Amino acid sequence: MSGIINFSNVMFKQLQWLIIKDLRIDWRTKYPIAGILLYITSLIITSYLAFTGFINPETWNALFWLILLFVSINAVAKSFAQEEDRSSYYFYLIKPSRIIIAKLIYYGIYQLLLIAIALIVFSVFLGFPVKTSGPFFLNLILGSLGLSSAFTMVSSISSKTNNNSVMMAILGFPVIIPILLLAISNSKILVLGGSIADITANLITLLSVNVIIIALSFILFPFTWKS
Repeated sequence: MSGIINFSNVMFKQLQWLIIKDLRIDWRTKYPIAGILLYITSLIITSYLAFTGFINPETWNALFWLILLFVSINAVAKSFAQEEDRSSYYFYLIKPSRIIIAKLIYYGIYQLLLIAIALIVFSVFLGFPVKTSGPFFLNLILGSLGLSSAFTMVSSISSKTNNNSVMMAILGFPVIIPILLLAISNSKILVLGGSIADITANLITLLSVNVIIIALSFILFPFTWKS
């Protein structure tokens, strides 16, 4: 029993160290964060100037998820690009499974914070026409975590190739399509006044897709990390 407790303590400390390390890197280089916030604000203000006075709920929903997609790409796609100089160092200290867990946790939280900011700014300028807010937020969280997990997995694979950005596009597109289709469809139903009963099947499917992506991350990452 003591061995299991010691193992859990070591794993928790390593995960905590990895998450704090990513936080310090992002805090030290504030330009990416500032760039993403500027990007969010610029997109939303542009949408406000273009659609003010005649935006309908369907258009609101489409614009919102379009902004969320680009926020995810800019926020999470860099997750493993900054680890190239540290991979040999981690190789001898930390198991690959713990590295991918830390990345999934950190960028999942990071994604949710950015999307919360985007939703607040978006609602200030373009309103909040959602009629069923509780299920809408649940769907938003599941969709956001699915996008962050997918881009984290794709980033871990593409970081080992010579054309990182090209591989991100090639690998990322088929992975995020099911997530986007389910999340946008659910969101549209809720914006138009549907209930959670109308999207229960899609929510379960979306959750299943998220679980599959996370499981694939655990399976594939140790091979790509050691290559």
